[in-house]
Amino acid sequence: MKSNIANYLTGKFDPIVLIKMDEKPTDIKGPKAGRGGCVMSFVAQCIAKRKSFVFGRENATCGGIWSGFGWGDGFATEEAKEFQATFLSCGADSAKNRDEYLKKLESRPKRVKDMFTEGERIYTDFETAYEHISSRPIYDSEDYVVFKPLEELEDGEIPDSVIFTVNAFDAMILLQLDGSHRTKSNFVCVPQASSCQQIGCFTFEQKDADDPHMVLGPVDLAARGHMKHFIPNEYVMMSMPWKLFLKLEEISENSVFQSSLLLEFQK
Repeated sequence: MKSNIANYLTGKFDPIVLIKMDEKPTDIKGPKAGRGGCVMSFVAQCIAKRKSFVFGRENATCGGIWSGFGWGDGFATEEAKEFQATFLSCGADSAKNRDEYLKKLESRPKRVKDMFTEGERIYTDFETAYEHISSRPIYDSEDYVVFKPLEELEDGEIPDSVIFTVNAFDAMILLQLDGSHRTKSNFVCVPQASSCQQIGCFTFEQKDADDPHMVLGPVDLAARGHMKHFIPNEYVMMSMPWKLFLKLEEISENSVFQSSLLLEFQK
């Protein structure tokens, strides 16, 4: 499938799609069971190199991806949930029991130990992190998530969402387009969450909404670190449910894209 919107944008990257599946496709590659790491490295390669890949529950080696891709909340115990809240805030400085938290890090490689000691600092303190984690949209369905370039979408395939990777100017144009069919002020969702959750469960939540909106990210610096070799730092990702994408494709034929004002910028 070709995107009319993508033809008008000026950035480097065409959109990709996310498709949830019950069965693992045999013609799409993915990491081996028990291996995976940060999925955003794979997502970045799909965007930049146009390589499809599949990621399953058996590849979930990061706590955030479970809720991110709709595989439950990912916490076997309350202790595991509290550990993640500590890490996502200020690490040892946010721990309810600093010595106990540091003891859990003793056997980890120095780089990992240092990262967990400092914390990712996505949240200002443990309590805020814990509340955010507890309020994530939680789904538990399908065992696999496939990412593929939009142009490789096959007849009959219906993605869950579409992801645009855009520069600041194109992001503004997408927002203008999305606001042009609304009678109230438009907004974009910016989840204070991991990147896989931004393109995953927070976009799934918009899919279920009567009035869906786009989701902007990543605000997750750890994930951007895995993406930076493929995606320049000045680019952002704007994900949207399939139904919103189809709506915007429809109205794009008579929109800001045909405006002489926009054409002046593209000379």
